[in-house]
Amino acid sequence: MKNGLLALSAFLLASTAAYAADPGVSDTEIKIGDVNIMTGPASFIGRAVSVGSKIAAAEINEAGGVNGRKITIVTEDDGYVPARSFQALTKLIEVDEIFALNGTSGTANVLAMMPLIEENNLPTVVTTAPNELVYNPVRPSVFTVGASYSDAFYAQLKYIHENSEPANAVYGLIRQDDDFGGAVEAGYDRAVKEFGVKDGLRIRFKKGTANFAAEVAQMKQAGVNVLANGGIIAGAANILGEARKLSMDLQVASVWSEDMPPSVNLSAPAGYDYLVADYVALSGPAIDAFLEKAKKYASDEEIGAINRYTYVTYVGLKALAEAMGQCGQDLTRACTVEKLRGLKDFDTQGISAPLSFDNPEQLSGTAVAVYQLNAAEKTFKALTDFADY
Repeated sequence: MKNGLLALSAFLLASTAAYAADPGVSDTEIKIGDVNIMTGPASFIGRAVSVGSKIAAAEINEAGGVNGRKITIVTEDDGYVPARSFQALTKLIEVDEIFALNGTSGTANVLAMMPLIEENNLPTVVTTAPNELVYNPVRPSVFTVGASYSDAFYAQLKYIHENSEPANAVYGLIRQDDDFGGAVEAGYDRAVKEFGVKDGLRIRFKKGTANFAAEVAQMKQAGVNVLANGGIIAGAANILGEARKLSMDLQVASVWSEDMPPSVNLSAPAGYDYLVADYVALSGPAIDAFLEKAKKYASDEEIGAINRYTYVTYVGLKALAEAMGQCGQDLTRACTVEKLRGLKDFDTQGISAPLSFDNPEQLSGTAVAVYQLNAAEKTFKALTDFADY
């Protein structure tokens, strides 16, 4: 009898130790954190991210969870302010005791959180900021979903060069004077050198610039008819609006933020059927199936908030769940990081190219597809399949 009680005690201690090895895991629950933009002008991005997490978690939980444990999403708002991102993650780690992080706000915000992520070996899937600064240098517990801005712009300019090159082509670039803009210019620079086309004009502007009349007038004077538009949302729309005022005939390559409905509503009145390159699908059977699934797990208001960031965060959480599932009952952060590092060709059912983190940068892949806007109908059609550039 005494030996039996000792054995039972040892079993319970071992079992408790397994469950309590890392915060955020019990025998019934796994807490996943989400630091996001839930207030302010860019909150439509955060709302879309949250819907992606909600749908993925609901789908996983309905299928039995991760080895029987249900996923709980805990969201903190950073308002797109990096200092608040650090505070938000501090709260998620110390108060909510999350196990891992999925939603990650913008590039500067992720970088602000890095000391906490590294200190806690927090399994982190970066879903909204595939900037090189996030994955170079590599942080052991950080995995990034997405391609590079450089590859995205190169892919679009390659499509224009090979399929719709205008006569007497003159290429031009307008981009932010920051690291993001630098990544855009890297793709542009690669394209003009590789294709041997005329590099008409490169313009940099400060983030937050609203009036582009002078910059677009310079483009007109330089004869630019292929434009790499590095503006974002209102900025991109203002650039196209100024070009329309000057009756410029343009082939336009854009940042993937310009495939979101709010961006399209701002830019479409200029009438340019611009291109975007993205690492998630914008249309087709995979998106139709996702939207049908969303009706089961999300409200009408949440479905109305869906955009590309929903798809990115959805596949990010599914990949994280796959890694956690491979760890079995003894779920730890270290095991999850190891399994994420070994993830290869994870099937996202066509929402993106298959995800693989088994590379030195722990970047899911570089494949993008090129899409074209129909400005009159505000819809996109796929011009290429997902491909690496």
